[in-house]
Amino acid sequence: MDPYPRLLALQDFVIGKSRRRDRGVAGRLKLRARLFLKALLSVVFQRRRAIEAVDCDVLLVHPSRKSFRLGRKQALLAALRGRGLVVEEFVEEGDFDLVRSKQFVAPASGVPTLLRWDAAHAAYLLSRYRAKVIITERNGWIIPSLIKLQRKTGARIVHLAHSIPSDESSRYDYFDYDYYLLFGKSSLEYLSALGGAFGECIVKFAGPYFFADREDPLPANARKEGEGVKCLFLGSGPDYEVSELYRDYCGWITTWLSAQPAAELWVKVHPRGSGEPWRSQAVSNSGIRILPPDSVLDECVGDFDFVLSGYTNAVLDVSRFGTPFILLGEGADHFSIERFGIPRARSGMELADCIDVLLADVWRASEAASEFFDFHVQEKYLPLTSIVNVIEELAAGSEVKGLPLSS
Repeated sequence: MDPYPRLLALQDFVIGKSRRRDRGVAGRLKLRARLFLKALLSVVFQRRRAIEAVDCDVLLVHPSRKSFRLGRKQALLAALRGRGLVVEEFVEEGDFDLVRSKQFVAPASGVPTLLRWDAAHAAYLLSRYRAKVIITERNGWIIPSLIKLQRKTGARIVHLAHSIPSDESSRYDYFDYDYYLLFGKSSLEYLSALGGAFGECIVKFAGPYFFADREDPLPANARKEGEGVKCLFLGSGPDYEVSELYRDYCGWITTWLSAQPAAELWVKVHPRGSGEPWRSQAVSNSGIRILPPDSVLDECVGDFDFVLSGYTNAVLDVSRFGTPFILLGEGADHFSIERFGIPRARSGMELADCIDVLLADVWRASEAASEFFDFHVQEKYLPLTSIVNVIEELAAGSEVKGLPLSS
């Protein structure tokens, strides 16, 4: 089958995204000019000599140098290698580094000029690695389409979800993979309803890769009658930590805490956060404590009566085994929190009311958290193993059954 019509459809999708973002004629012309310039650069800086290919079972493409340094996929890598699979890693760099290191090879067949840069980079990856499975993670990255159209054997593409898709990002409308490992049914519902999307793939519910496997639920240390409330606050990263809205949240909690002398507030500081204003307050307030920096959320969350958090993927960790939580602040309900009756506080007064209602029926709050988790994530107990099982089957040449998704 002639691949060129498919390539033209991909090009139309890329240009069309600019149109859908209301960038106007000038914006679309600027995008075309930039893609044309990149196409020329991919010709000038493409490799003229053959590349010595590396054989492997799995090629994991890190979406950026920052992602690679965070090391969040180390457990996944170790699990894959523990199954005897040969795994190579590739870090996707910025445009300047791609040019400097000449990460381009002439595409295997003709491509539209505006896709030449991406096609040449895809050809480079295929020339450098002879992989049975290629794992990607960057949303909206169109290289998988160009790998699929140029590959001769193997190299099945598996895309790992690293969050619940929502309209917070416009990049979820691309899903042209072989397999898309989504957390659960909410993600498939969202993607199936998207308009103007591009791609087709088989969806398999697996992961998240950043959850540790557990054969049993976390032990819940229930509060005894007469004991004070013990709650956990999830701190934000450095950018949001200094915002007025974040400081408002902290003020609401401080006000509530001052009226609860027997209550304990524990704070989990974001890995890149300063921990303020809580670190300063903890010096003079014995009711405020900071969790050790090496604390793992899904290992310690069962020690608390409830969790307070802004809108973050961490609420999945919290709700995995039914720990109740209260969401703080305004904004769109991207995760369908309110669908499950999860309390949401938009002021200090609402926070106090939400806590009273939650503590009056902790069992119901726990059930709501569990229902919320089950809607978003299917693999509660063995999320990491579920991913490894799929990759291992594909590397062995087997097909994996799933649900079709197409634009």
